[in-house]
Amino acid sequence: MRFLKIAAFDFRNIIRNPTLLFSNMVLPLVLIGVMGFVTQSFFGSGLLSSYDYYGITMITLSALLVIMTATNAFMEEQVKKANIRMIYAPIAKAEIYLSKILSTFLVGTLSFIFILMIGQYGFGINFGGDHLPYIVILISMLVLFGSCFGTMMCCVLGDEEKASSISQLPVLLFSAFGGIFFSTYGLGKTVAFLSNVSPVKWIVECAFRIIYDNDFTLLLPVTLSLLGASAVCILVCQLTFKPEEFTC
Repeated sequence: MRFLKIAAFDFRNIIRNPTLLFSNMVLPLVLIGVMGFVTQSFFGSGLLSSYDYYGITMITLSALLVIMTATNAFMEEQVKKANIRMIYAPIAKAEIYLSKILSTFLVGTLSFIFILMIGQYGFGINFGGDHLPYIVILISMLVLFGSCFGTMMCCVLGDEEKASSISQLPVLLFSAFGGIFFSTYGLGKTVAFLSNVSPVKWIVECAFRIIYDNDFTLLLPVTLSLLGASAVCILVCQLTFKPEEFTC
């Protein structure tokens, strides 16, 4: 019960932040609309429209950017001041960082469910039709990884500004080598290897296979991989988190 109260407090802090709400609920729709409009002439009148393509890729990119929400939810200055009492309360340190992960995950998941439903039923973007729940699962697992990764960076570095700045690098690399910004095909073996280790690449490919090929073979491996990566991040949090740095 105590843990849920802490998580509810963190959840309210996130949804009261206009910047975080914009980045999680509005920005993805803006990115899809802008990229879809600008590139629609390149896609023609085939099965896959520009809005369908960027619907998946921009949702994936935005879900990964939940890392920034996690760092803010953990170590934003006002949050730290409001939680000074946690150090002196008889609670396990895991309850502090796990509450940040849970609250960020819930906000991110609810936001992207809203975006996926609005996109599919309001704007006609193909997010899988009857297979939409599987896309929700896929994106939710990425949100979980982003929540754990962002929290881990805060635990390791002990500073929101450093965590946010350094976390932008893996987001950029995952997205670039995952094919969000440009195609990685034909760029050599090194780029091909880096592409294969990017979670973005596998999520995008898994989503397109589900939507257009009715192929679910990648869903379980990708989901388990993201869960495993999230578990590793939580382990690092437990090993590195120092509660006194949380309020300094």
